[in-house]
Amino acid sequence: MRITPDDLHHWATRVLTHLNVRDEDAALIARCLVDVDLRGIVSHGTRQLRRYVAEFRDGQINTHPDIKILRATETTIRLDGDGGAGYLAATRAVDAACDKALENGLAMASTCNHGHVGSEGIYARRAVERGLVSWCVAGGAGWEKPKEEDATVWDAMRAPPMCFGIPSAEGPPLIADMNASFFNGRDHAEAAIPEFPKAVFASLGMKFVSTLLGGMLAGSVAQTEQKFKGASRGFLFVAIDPSEIGDASAFKSDVARIMRATLELNPISGTESAELPGTREWKREQEWAIDGIPIPQVHQDLLTDLADDLGIPLPEGNE
Repeated sequence: MRITPDDLHHWATRVLTHLNVRDEDAALIARCLVDVDLRGIVSHGTRQLRRYVAEFRDGQINTHPDIKILRATETTIRLDGDGGAGYLAATRAVDAACDKALENGLAMASTCNHGHVGSEGIYARRAVERGLVSWCVAGGAGWEKPKEEDATVWDAMRAPPMCFGIPSAEGPPLIADMNASFFNGRDHAEAAIPEFPKAVFASLGMKFVSTLLGGMLAGSVAQTEQKFKGASRGFLFVAIDPSEIGDASAFKSDVARIMRATLELNPISGTESAELPGTREWKREQEWAIDGIPIPQVHQDLLTDLADDLGIPLPEGNE
């Protein structure tokens, strides 16, 4: 089944407003989720609604947050999400950081006291649309030593995200949106040690970087009060104006040239097409905006269950 982006956005917005989320906030959250679906990132699009519906219903996340500025300078901003959805605080922080970077060359934003911020690529794309390079991480603010007797160093951190975004003069930007964990759990990581030890320890390091900076540093609630149980996330975002370093137009042209030439090479063995980080998602955005977003059966079943539960019929799609 395929559903048009507009129909899916309208439905997801209705789901959120049904839970007492403000109209404008619901529309923004729904836009983030549908845009992720449009890129084919199946884990972080509207499938996440099941989680968010439960959080709003149970009072774990604030439906009417009053986002506040905790600190601001010419090049930095820090926001308190007031227990709300992470998308709201993160989007506001990113837009403010982009404004500051365009004025001053470089800017940093951090947020705390909110829920899940979703796919980091959402925020990198907001920056590249304005010609900015970006880097961001997110993580949980509360860390505890694993209690399992067989826990290893690998288990100390979960699987936080990080993302790099680089604008291009034409065609797709480079969006390296990734989970800091390259492996499906400890067993997978341990099995990779004999042949790929560098990858295992690189991933371990990235898990710590994302959590310590995005969660423990940015997510600290020392400056505010955490009233909502689910508001345990933090987000750190850095934006750079390439013109602060050199010729921004020439740089973006080089990015486009290098990516275009690279994509003319043979695919990596075992893959169907030559791709770089973000290129498949860019192609899908163009195609699925016209053809509709494919909704696999598992995804369709999840959305149908939500629709039945809330009494908000899922849009009719095309086969």
